[in-house]
Amino acid sequence: MDGIADFILFIHLIVAIFISAGMVIFPIGGLLSWRWCNNFSVRVTHLGLIVVVFIETLIGVNCPLTVVENFFRAQATHQSFIGALMHKLLYWNMSESLFFHLYGICVLWVLILWILFPPSRNFVRG
Repeated sequence: MDGIADFILFIHLIVAIFISAGMVIFPIGGLLSWRWCNNFSVRVTHLGLIVVVFIETLIGVNCPLTVVENFFRAQATHQSFIGALMHKLLYWNMSESLFFHLYGICVLWVLILWILFPPSRNFVRG
């Protein structure tokens, strides 16, 4: 079961990287006119994910990915080295209040990016 837990942790880490990287890459892409940074689907997914993370923190619930990972982790006999490394990257031991404020700032930043570099519904590949 540790393989399943590690896979879920990997997906969770990819989501966190997407959210974090987007807050840096989208304004750079906007300034450099990278068209893919204006892709409406990518941007609405990014906004939706950070809003969900903020709401989870606001109401005090765990992320569903964390819940499922913990379920499989409880069934596991040990955690792999890679699993332990990903766990250290994703889960930080800080107060919920800090995360609440941090995620709130992130939501505001993403909304500001929507104003400064609005996504385009007319995205053309190429």
